[in-house]
Amino acid sequence: MKKYIIKISLVFIGIAVVVLVFLGLRLRREGGASYRFLAGREPITGEKANRRSEDSRGLLDRRYIYSFEADFNDFCTKADAELIPAGFSSNSRVFKNLSGDNSPYRIYRIYDLKERFPRGPVWIVIYNDIQCVKFPNSEHNGLSEKDGWVMVEVVYGRGWRWPF
Repeated sequence: MKKYIIKISLVFIGIAVVVLVFLGLRLRREGGASYRFLAGREPITGEKANRRSEDSRGLLDRRYIYSFEADFNDFCTKADAELIPAGFSSNSRVFKNLSGDNSPYRIYRIYDLKERFPRGPVWIVIYNDIQCVKFPNSEHNGLSEKDGWVMVEVVYGRGWRWPF
């Protein structure tokens, strides 16, 4: 009888350990401020997406936007030094500037980290010469073209969600 009780106790302890491991994996999150290239800056906006939030990148979990004065090339060099060794892939893109000024194209750089269990994918987009302004007393923000400014968008995709 004593051996039977010990076996049952071990089964319950094993189940409890497995549940705690899964719970720990589910609760483990990365914050946007943990990236060193952001130098401890606070996000202008930080929003947690609802269960069905989606954009062209897929299901979203959280999104943070940072905007500050910085040299785009120097900032991207710092981001490259931190993100590429961490497994991010990087590519630069060009988009058409609609204001019609002397520089008709703007550059932005995308860093992409594919989904790894238990976390979802991560996208970091750095925009050149874009300023994001949070409107007072509003949930909305505005974008404007401004030389010498950088806007960083950090988006976390929805990862593994058990049992949800």
